Amino acid sequence: MRRYDFPCGGSNSFASSEADRQIQLAVQGEDKNVNLRIEDISRSMVSNIADLLLDLLEVAAYVYCADQQASRGSEKLTDVGSGWRRLMRFTIPVRDPDLWSSHPVADALQETLGFLSDDTYEFDFVKASRPLAEKHTYFPNLFDDSHSSDEVALFSGGLDSFAGAVEDLAVLGKRMVLVGHHSASKVFANQKELISGLRALGLTSQIVYVPVNVTNAGVKAIENTQRTRSFLFACLGFVLARMFEKDEFTFYENGVVSLNLPIAGDVLGARATRTTHPKVIRGFEAIFSSLTDRQIEIRTPLQWLTKTEVVQKIVSCGFGPLIAGTNSCTRPRTWTTAKRHCGVCSQCIDRRFAILAADAGHLDPADQYAVDLLTGDRSLDADVRMAVAYVKFFQVFASSTKSSFISDNPEITSALRFFPDLSPEQASNRIHDLYRRHADDVVRVIRDGLASNAERLARNELPAGSLLSLCLGRQQIIAAPTSDYDTQLAGFMDKLSRPVCQIAVDPESSRVWFGGQFFVEGANFNLINALLPNHRTAKASLVDVPFIEPWRLAEMLDIDEGLLRQQVSRIRRLVSERLAIEQGVVLGDDDFIENRRSEGYRLSPSIREVARADLLPA
Repeated sequence: MRRYDFPCGGSNSFASSEADRQIQLAVQGEDKNVNLRIEDISRSMVSNIADLLLDLLEVAAYVYCADQQASRGSEKLTDVGSGWRRLMRFTIPVRDPDLWSSHPVADALQETLGFLSDDTYEFDFVKASRPLAEKHTYFPNLFDDSHSSDEVALFSGGLDSFAGAVEDLAVLGKRMVLVGHHSASKVFANQKELISGLRALGLTSQIVYVPVNVTNAGVKAIENTQRTRSFLFACLGFVLARMFEKDEFTFYENGVVSLNLPIAGDVLGARATRTTHPKVIRGFEAIFSSLTDRQIEIRTPLQWLTKTEVVQKIVSCGFGPLIAGTNSCTRPRTWTTAKRHCGVCSQCIDRRFAILAADAGHLDPADQYAVDLLTGDRSLDADVRMAVAYVKFFQVFASSTKSSFISDNPEITSALRFFPDLSPEQASNRIHDLYRRHADDVVRVIRDGLASNAERLARNELPAGSLLSLCLGRQQIIAAPTSDYDTQLAGFMDKLSRPVCQIAVDPESSRVWFGGQFFVEGANFNLINALLPNHRTAKASLVDVPFIEPWRLAEMLDIDEGLLRQQVSRIRRLVSERLAIEQGVVLGDDDFIENRRSEGYRLSPSIREVARADLLPA
């Protein structure tokens, strides 16, 4: 695990002896290297903004920009194995350090960001030693008029956010504040183009568009995974919602992308992206609610729609001609005037399948894609692996049974208890139905593509690396590994995406073994031993593992609750680091000792207790 220290805002922090690198970040002053600009806001709103919201803007900007400056390593197996998960330590001056350091805020922040980006976060919030930026610093282009609004929503310029905005504006008649973050000029231009299109169709009086720019300044981003972008996006939405005196805002994201089941062990982006996962959304709500002592809600109205149904919503509302102006591609550097989508990233593939399944191909010309979905040449290893993995996953899903849904896709269990209005069983049924509809769409597009290109396929006129050529004559698409590296990477990432933690308890020596020569003892043994009885009883009775309340667990260990939290954090980090290095097993925080707000701690139900002789080899 790579360790990074981020002293922010001129804080007097020095790199720890364990840090691999120290990176200073600042949103103001002579050392400024983080841009933060929120435009087109009224003066009256800015004059009333709370210090807490300014703190939140700065914290979000630091986390987002640090994410881009801390490398996870190259795509080589050895680097991915040691560097994928990072320890991110921040020292941030804030206006109210006591609030930010309080357990409800700090715990929610660390747990949510840890799940979101697959990293470990530590924060030291300090009182600023020099005056922090004045309010107007972040708000250029102020105007005197004030606006009322029914709702605040996040607007990326993609199909989902456009569909959600169209329905709220045109169908429901709402007055909307659309918050659009951009870190590239092409993305900003795309958002403005869509806003202009909506206004041209008579919606001007209902729209307030607030563009936001948060970027690293004077330095090039070296890490493009950017898992924390949705945290920045959510913070911007929350700040604008409070400026409009609202306790809720909206994320527009379809359910398949939101849940984002890993389509293959070696597709890093699909495995790790959890930008609007239900657990993340509930985590954002917990952070904002703890900060403000208010019940904050994040709406996700597209949660139970597929991408195809999102496209159909746009068309049915009469805004189909603007679909071509939306952009879903994750590689803006590849965009040109003629080719607005790369056609090979996961978002381009997902978008194009949805467009064709919705019979909307005429509204989104194929020549805007650098590589055509069905007939384009994907001979490059990375391009063909992404497309093959996508099609294969949904072909298998379309022919699988409902009874095997969770066993075939155990990652889904992390979402089941984060739908407030549904029981886990109800959530599982709805998710299965959602994915089945999407799988049917993918299979239908492949089937129709084979039929319409039968003549070209028969004459061998399509590239061998096209999806249709790969699918021809097969029930399921199969891609042979191109090298021994692919085999190694796939095996490693399979472990990464489905972590297995096995333990063997030796009461005589008071040790808990994890394999090889790695064991814990002393206080760490006592902690695990206190959690074991509930785990064993629940496993034997085939019921869910109950939690132990923090005060009760602290009492069992004869320590206070603050020391208990520190001990849990330390053992999580220790076990995660050693298993990642020695066994290639990468655990999230809840994959070992799980902590649930208001309920307490438990050993994760996924942990397997075995005899020491049966432990996985190191």
